[in-house]
Amino acid sequence: MVPVTRARTHDVVIVGGGLFGLVLAEQLATRCPASVMVVEREHHLGGLCWSRRDPQTGVEYNPYGTHVMATSDPRVWEWITGRVRMVAYTHTVHAAVAGRLVPLPLGLEAIEAAYGRRMSPEQAQDAVERDAAPYRDAPADSVRTLALAQVGPKLYEMFVRGYVTAQWGADPADLAPEVFAERFGISYRPSSGYHPEARWQGLPCGGYGTLIEPLADHPRIEVHLGRDYRQPPSPRYRQLMVVTAPVDAHFHRQLGPLQRRSLHLNWQVLDAGDVQAVPVVTYPDGTSPHYRSHAPALLPWNGAHSPSDALLVGFEAAGPGPNQIDFVLRSPHNEELAGKYRQLAAAPDVLLAGRGTTFYDDMGTTIGHALALADRLVPDLT
Repeated sequence: MVPVTRARTHDVVIVGGGLFGLVLAEQLATRCPASVMVVEREHHLGGLCWSRRDPQTGVEYNPYGTHVMATSDPRVWEWITGRVRMVAYTHTVHAAVAGRLVPLPLGLEAIEAAYGRRMSPEQAQDAVERDAAPYRDAPADSVRTLALAQVGPKLYEMFVRGYVTAQWGADPADLAPEVFAERFGISYRPSSGYHPEARWQGLPCGGYGTLIEPLADHPRIEVHLGRDYRQPPSPRYRQLMVVTAPVDAHFHRQLGPLQRRSLHLNWQVLDAGDVQAVPVVTYPDGTSPHYRSHAPALLPWNGAHSPSDALLVGFEAAGPGPNQIDFVLRSPHNEELAGKYRQLAAAPDVLLAGRGTTFYDDMGTTIGHALALADRLVPDLT
């Protein structure tokens, strides 16, 4: 990473120092002779997957929530493990329902909790199929209709409705079905973790800084932190600017703003006796002031952390606050408006990419998209 001394013109400017922007910058700088400037509005690199060490407890944690790398893409996993040692970890999120912790995504344990009795996998499938059947003739055009058609009313009421409403601040009937499809699934076997489809998953040993910071450590990469690319002086480039900022902000919201939902995480140091027994807990009944809580000391990258009387806990709730995250609502209105914004991107030397053009991508998908974009760009920059 080249220290900033004066304004320079680079071959490529990348707006956004999150995971997508940094993977792309590293690929361009190492695979061709291009000089790259990364412009990041925040005062740290890594975006939402950034992690740091809490000075009071010594725990490594993600200020924006718990982020686990999960992928089935061999190229993505090879790229990651070629840059950092990964700690194997099968991530499981638990839901606090009926006085106990039920592992997610929806599996046999969740079905038994919703129906209030022990079941074999065959009995569980018969019960859910029977209860969901009356809802399958309705168009699957919202979270509510898709969820009812796939998991039936008992599971919908216990695990889906309250959680989705708390997270997105909207009735599930008003949200696009992809919100359910991308975050929920159902199995009639015991739960096998939050990413059961992933071939590989884990956490970078020592935190995400061990993965993120070396990506910018190249003599042809210059990083500007705490800088808004829309404010003068504008970053100068010879060939291309890649913008990973939100599409409506890039176009100064000339077609109107995309509707967003704000979340925040309030981190507190609590008595160890008051802390949950698993890393992540959700509260889907909709009555809790927070809908998710995080105990990062229980993650394996803190394996050397010595137990103490105080532990760090993050409470995730809706609305503005510390460690705020603004999500674009995946609704029919927003999908239509985002499409119109993408149609405005006609300049041949400005490319919109990354999470600024999508509603949600996990880290594995983000890395894969950045590698694929580098494949496209490198021949023209060589």
